[in-house]
Amino acid sequence: MSLRPSTTLIAILVVLIIVAGVGGYLAGSSAAPTKTVTTTVTAGTPTTVTQTITTTVTKTVTATPTPTVTPPSFPLPHWPQKLRFVTGVFGGAFYSLAVPMADVIRRELKIEVEVIPGPGAVASPLYISKDQAELAMTYDYLGAPARENDVSIFGEPLNFSKITAVAGGLYVTYYYFVAQKDFPANDFNDIAKMIKDGKPVRFGGDAPGSSEEMMLRYVLKYYGLTYDDVRRAGGTVYAVGDDPAAQAFRERKIDVFYQAGGIPLRTIADIDATMEVKFIAIPKEVLEWLAKSLGVISGAIPKGSYRNAVSDVPTALGSTILIASRELPEDLVYYILEVIARNKDYIAAAYKAFSYYDPATAWQKVGLWELHPGAIKWFKERGYMR
Repeated sequence: MSLRPSTTLIAILVVLIIVAGVGGYLAGSSAAPTKTVTTTVTAGTPTTVTQTITTTVTKTVTATPTPTVTPPSFPLPHWPQKLRFVTGVFGGAFYSLAVPMADVIRRELKIEVEVIPGPGAVASPLYISKDQAELAMTYDYLGAPARENDVSIFGEPLNFSKITAVAGGLYVTYYYFVAQKDFPANDFNDIAKMIKDGKPVRFGGDAPGSSEEMMLRYVLKYYGLTYDDVRRAGGTVYAVGDDPAAQAFRERKIDVFYQAGGIPLRTIADIDATMEVKFIAIPKEVLEWLAKSLGVISGAIPKGSYRNAVSDVPTALGSTILIASRELPEDLVYYILEVIARNKDYIAAAYKAFSYYDPATAWQKVGLWELHPGAIKWFKERGYMR
């Protein structure tokens, strides 16, 4: 009897050895992907043994969580205990906007803000210059005379280096020049000719130092005229305030009433509703000069915005800006911008004109005022400014 193993048995043993080797290999490699191994052995006879092995390896990957940034606890230790915020007259545009802005800063940054009624846009930078305020409102175009330390505008020397811009375009101001219907002029070219020809023109409006009174001076300056020229021609400048001047206009004691504000503007709307008047245009060449000299925006009072506005009226526009002391901490100004942007709807609900504010372009609407370092950081981090 032969003891030689059958070829079939040998083939089976070979297959099992190969299978065991493959399994050991796979068990030692945790990184191996899913793999299928097929082995076929044929030995001496037609008998074929086929074995298929499928191995699946599962790898578990644990993601590293993104760390949570905890906002700082306000107020920060190096911040001042209180901010003095100088605005315009009580109940006016500056004051009415400053109140909800101060409320947001007070509530979110936990710092006291005192809203102080003041004389308006021209005088407010002086408060910061003299360390009498940390925040104020003014206009973009006043940066030009401030940089030049123009005492004829501000009434006293100004330290421009102490004043910085935080944001512009808080709202847009329109400059109105409204005349009696029978006044023999339609634009400032006509008015300048009248004065140079020795004919009287009686102006009236807000008090000296107001932005609209300053705008009147600059428009006349384009023509080489001053208030002295107006008076020599028999005219006057009745700069006593909006309401007294509006009443004088109704009584026909002045020819041209000047004011600045939004659309509609209360005093202009009252005059327009009760009198036949005309809106005086600022010619294109004058607006171009104002833009170059002051950074003033050219625009128009739209047709139909008032009963007597029968066509678009070219005029100058001012961008209201928030200014701050250069000495305010960088991070405080940064967070002031942050909370103002986050609470835009709340502020606009209290002062509708603020809906014009666009954080993405606010850094472009500050005229020649220099931005505070904290403002630059905020605008750059948001991708608004390069």
